[in-house]
Amino acid sequence: MTLRAFFSSFLLFGLSSFVAQGQRVSKKTTKIEVVQFPTVPVESAFRVALNLCAEETFFSLDDLRRYGGNMDLLKSSGERLSGMKYFTVGHEAEVVDVGPSLVVSVAIGPESQGVPTFKSEAIKGSEEQTFWANVPCRLPMRISLSSPDGEMWDAFEVDQPLLIRYGNEKVSTIERKPGSLSYSKGTLAFDSEKAVKKGLVSEEGSRFFRRKAVLLQLSRAIDALETRIFFLQGKVEVVVYSGKGKHDYPELDAARDVALESWSNGYFNGLSSPIATWEKWIEKVDFVDKKAKVTRAVALGLNLNLAQAHLHRNAFAKCAQAISNARALVLPGGEEFLFLEDLQDQLLKRRRALKVNGDFVLAPDVKRFKAPDFKNLIGKRSQNKDIQMMVPENRFDAVGTAIEQWESTEVAGSPEATAAVASEVSMAQMLGARLEQTIGGMMLRLNPITDPDLVGEDFPQEILDIPNLVYLDISGMLFGELPEALDRLVALQTLIVSRNGLSSLPESVGNLTGLKKLFVNGNELSDLPTSLVRCAQLKMLDIKDNRFSSEGVEQIQQMLGEEVKVKSN
Repeated sequence: MTLRAFFSSFLLFGLSSFVAQGQRVSKKTTKIEVVQFPTVPVESAFRVALNLCAEETFFSLDDLRRYGGNMDLLKSSGERLSGMKYFTVGHEAEVVDVGPSLVVSVAIGPESQGVPTFKSEAIKGSEEQTFWANVPCRLPMRISLSSPDGEMWDAFEVDQPLLIRYGNEKVSTIERKPGSLSYSKGTLAFDSEKAVKKGLVSEEGSRFFRRKAVLLQLSRAIDALETRIFFLQGKVEVVVYSGKGKHDYPELDAARDVALESWSNGYFNGLSSPIATWEKWIEKVDFVDKKAKVTRAVALGLNLNLAQAHLHRNAFAKCAQAISNARALVLPGGEEFLFLEDLQDQLLKRRRALKVNGDFVLAPDVKRFKAPDFKNLIGKRSQNKDIQMMVPENRFDAVGTAIEQWESTEVAGSPEATAAVASEVSMAQMLGARLEQTIGGMMLRLNPITDPDLVGEDFPQEILDIPNLVYLDISGMLFGELPEALDRLVALQTLIVSRNGLSSLPESVGNLTGLKKLFVNGNELSDLPTSLVRCAQLKMLDIKDNRFSSEGVEQIQQMLGEEVKVKSN
């Protein structure tokens, strides 16, 4: 069996916020057996040199081994992917200092601390207090995977924010004697917030703090590293989306069922028909009509379907475009965003693995060996006593330069680079994201803070296509003039066009027969169209800070009648 036929990737789903919009999407799931190949040549992952690079004054092998609790710190930041088997084939892998077939360089970057938050609480069963500080911290690491002669096969950077606790806790210290090492147990003890502050800035406290930061960030680096070096096998969940709500979606439901059956049987060619259906339906998306068959939420689900299908078919460019399109439909930081980040990560691993191992055949009867656990290796003194690991040099900038050079040829213009950037957002899409539900219909509010790119531009004609728009606020957008076709907004009840540099209003405003409130304050108006008298439901008009004379204000009041409250200077 070839890599192209057997290779699959991880799809880690957590879309509760997306799925929660039950009137918009529905989903069905299946589990499939997958294997992920390493992103380095298969034959290189047997003798691995793990080099942790930092100046001795910053972090040393003694720092790594000086205190106990290493395993607690390493495991607290993450475990190997649940239910997945990490293995090598043909040979058992080992971590070595000399004669490596794969060199992993982990360059530890500069540490930066944020403002600490000090805490205290009563010690259980005692009247005494315990004191500690929670300190936000950044400690980037750059990781390269290379051949012994320096050819880079893969690389990545880990720079997730850390929160380090420093305070009362048990420790063990190391003492060097000629020909031996000895350990003694002790406790960091602080009796006040002041003592914690003093300990934190001391040389001993700084090294203790840094050790924690290194191990926590290293744990995250290892989580990503091991998925690049070893084979992984296990069952993962595939989720396929369809529409749901006031409309019926028999065609999307049928495409979903065909896709699920194809995935369940490992028959990825069977995804061709669902792909064609999803692509056709995406063309029907309407970002401004919340009652449309294909809304933003449905379009997002269809793009996720396409991204997964193209990924399993090794159509990397199409997968990347689907991810990019989906990015334009989500907001950063939510579960949908994190899912897309994970999907992009699987895309780049799959593509790089295929590039270096495309001709490798994973025979069903090949002997498999359990892969070593790097966290156990680093955290357990009994396993790392004969391995140095630490390289006493600051290689952070050098590894960064090497990664940049590698990325300029291997990553620039690649599918994963495309997937990292959201596709261009249309005006209709942007307006659709701003729409809010309100009494009687929809509400749209634009302002210079959230929509700076629109300030000073022409009035977006796409606004006129929004059905059932009852509330429109474009204050401060400096559109300069309103379109004559404004009366297409037949349901409009509130119109706020303050501070737009308007010198006139279109005659068509009088066709907005449902208009109840009109705000034109802060413009350059000296008169209003007489067509306003046709707005029989108008109750309030704000014309402050314009160029109306006192006589002009009186004429407007007489024209509209006493039932309309006119606000003026």
